[in-house]
Amino acid sequence: MSGAGRTVLVTGTSLVADEALQQVEARGFTLRKLGQDEITNAELHTALRGVSGYVIGGYEEPEAEHFESAELLEAVAFVGSDFRGFVPGWRRGFELGIAFSCTPGANADSVAEFATLLMLTLARPFLGSVARPGPDGLEAPETMGPAALELRGLTLGVIGPGRIGTRVAAIASAGLGMRVVYSGRRRNKEFEEAVSAPYMEKSELLAASDVVSLHRPGPARGEPPEIGEVQLRQMREGAVLINTGHPDLVDPVALHRAIELRGIRAASDGLRRTPPWERLVELGPDRFLCLPQTGFHTTAADLRSSLRAVGAVCDVLEGKDTSSSVENPGYREARLARDRLLGS
Repeated sequence: MSGAGRTVLVTGTSLVADEALQQVEARGFTLRKLGQDEITNAELHTALRGVSGYVIGGYEEPEAEHFESAELLEAVAFVGSDFRGFVPGWRRGFELGIAFSCTPGANADSVAEFATLLMLTLARPFLGSVARPGPDGLEAPETMGPAALELRGLTLGVIGPGRIGTRVAAIASAGLGMRVVYSGRRRNKEFEEAVSAPYMEKSELLAASDVVSLHRPGPARGEPPEIGEVQLRQMREGAVLINTGHPDLVDPVALHRAIELRGIRAASDGLRRTPPWERLVELGPDRFLCLPQTGFHTTAADLRSSLRAVGAVCDVLEGKDTSSSVENPGYREARLARDRLLGS
């Protein structure tokens, strides 16, 4: 099927590599680039008009209404692995016969290394003492932060033993000398063999771990956080919590109490711009370290992910076999059923 006259929308400032953008045009499609990471609902509605393919490379979270109003949209690709956690309208998109794809594993090494960096940064809380220029010369705060931890011999609890969790566990075990335990929806024999880690129920893991690292997909709408008031009480006093999965996996109000009352330190790769998150950030980076989603963003990971995402969208629009790359392989049948319903 020809790409003539068909448009592919790509959002974001830097996640989708230039090589991937060039592929859109090389395969005969018109590229529409919305060079923004933060996109309002109204801006996204406008950008999707007349679009056949859509590559999500910004921080927008498309709702069902976006897919309902984008009448020509046939294919969506999320540049990452957890599109269900970041695309609230995905179920409606499935019903409309829109093909959805993502890029599992493409940024696993990048996120795992970043999770390890966050763990080390909180274990050795130095950010408040970093030297910086000041009006009267060099400023080097001498106030000691929280007591530092040596990670060797401590226990790392991994919640979500997928690609990223396995890589973090391997670094912690072989590189840092940590004991690893894990929890998940089901036992993972490959994880156990790779890092010699026993399975535990979540409550048992939380009580046993000095560091807890979250690597499961984001919660569905209406699903409670993975770590809330009860789970934070189960953690050890002074424990470290690392979340590179999804910001909604942790209850921010309960986390603030746990940091204040139980000395827990936490880091989140991803945030929400709400008052509870603002109060967390006010605690300072030695107690709560927070960034916009950053862990997946390396040159190599961006290239792998964006080439795969663009390729999946173009394949759908060209009518190629997409059985290995599309999450809802029955999209063509769903689209035909929708078209018949609209035509009746």
